[in-house]
Amino acid sequence: MFETLLNYFQNSPLSLWGPFIVLLLCGLGLPIPEDIVLITAGVLGQIDGRSWIEISALMYAGVLGGDTITFLAGRHVGGWVLTSRWFQRIFPPQKQAKVVDFFDKNGSMGLFIGRFLPGLRAPIFFTAGSMKVPFVKFLFFDGLAALISVPVFVWLGHWMWGKFHDDIELFNRSLHKTNQYAGWAAIVIVVVAVIGFLIWRRKRRIRKEAEKV
Repeated sequence: MFETLLNYFQNSPLSLWGPFIVLLLCGLGLPIPEDIVLITAGVLGQIDGRSWIEISALMYAGVLGGDTITFLAGRHVGGWVLTSRWFQRIFPPQKQAKVVDFFDKNGSMGLFIGRFLPGLRAPIFFTAGSMKVPFVKFLFFDGLAALISVPVFVWLGHWMWGKFHDDIELFNRSLHKTNQYAGWAAIVIVVVAVIGFLIWRRKRRIRKEAEKV
């Protein structure tokens, strides 16, 4: 997937905007891993001599744009889509119930956690839209999570291409190993965020109970 994207966009007018467009299309259901697109964007930035910070800013906008498309789709057509027969074939009511339960249990924090769950990210954002979650709240928590993930993957592609570009096989092996580390890092971030959120919510509940007394 990485080599396909790289060969398609390298030395073309779309070397900057191509990954951005792909990220937007991911919001429409394009089945391409987001982290691979971000790493490719970092590589293309290194090839073109652009700063990884510049690339990260544009990709950040693309990620939020794609997520917003999913969220707004849920807001406007969620009720019809979730109950349609063709959709239930690929996303049966049992899985829908799991997503709703996940969102109900985690509340707004579910939007933050959802960014680090590739298989559930789109369903969570779509469900959030269909449940009429305020757009500002969605944008805040999703944007906060993307602020962590997007620069990391873009920088990774930028740095790794500068180090291994003469050996594409070594680059791919290093990329595979780094993706595994990134996956574990994402799990750690989610766990820490959830624990922090639960502690904050407990303290808030205790404070409110104390104020009532």
